[in-house]
Amino acid sequence: MRRKPSRHLGFSLIEISIVLIIIGLIMAGVLNARSVIRNAQTKDVIKGVSDIATASQQFHDRYGAWPGDLTTALASIPGLAATCIGNGNGVIDTGAESACASEELIRASMLHGDAATPITLHGSVILTLTNRAFSASLPGLATLPANWVNVVRIQNIDCDVALQLDRATDDGNAASGNFRTGTACVGQDENIAVVNAVLRLN
Repeated sequence: MRRKPSRHLGFSLIEISIVLIIIGLIMAGVLNARSVIRNAQTKDVIKGVSDIATASQQFHDRYGAWPGDLTTALASIPGLAATCIGNGNGVIDTGAESACASEELIRASMLHGDAATPITLHGSVILTLTNRAFSASLPGLATLPANWVNVVRIQNIDCDVALQLDRATDDGNAASGNFRTGTACVGQDENIAVVNAVLRLN
């Protein structure tokens, strides 16, 4: 009896090409989705910083004091923690004043958020109000101009976010103007951490 010749079953070049094209499309979709999410998060941080800076100015216009520094805060803003009594010296200069600043903005309906916790974006970026002297004690920020008083402190971003934030709020140079960071950001590198950055309020 004659045996049938065995056929080697495998993929043709066309089939392999189709599989590679499909894998490429999937990878492109994943990378594009990551880029879209990243851009949305960056815009959220920029908006968050702009919102807290604007709300702080509005608070000052309404109450004649910066958030956290208001001596009549308990009488002026319902629901505040009993410790939220500022010293009225024009500087958010104590830990208590800094902790109360965001609570006062939220309870005065100038910002949205949980009044009992610091303003946090995407689980890691923390926004607080403080003063130049405290910020100048942070690594890399010792050269803040002496005429600065109060600032928005931005924690846990990276060089990509820092440079986009600087372009949106200031002069595009993180070493000059009203937005500063001590981290050398020569490009929009997501892998370079910016632990602290500040935006001047006054």
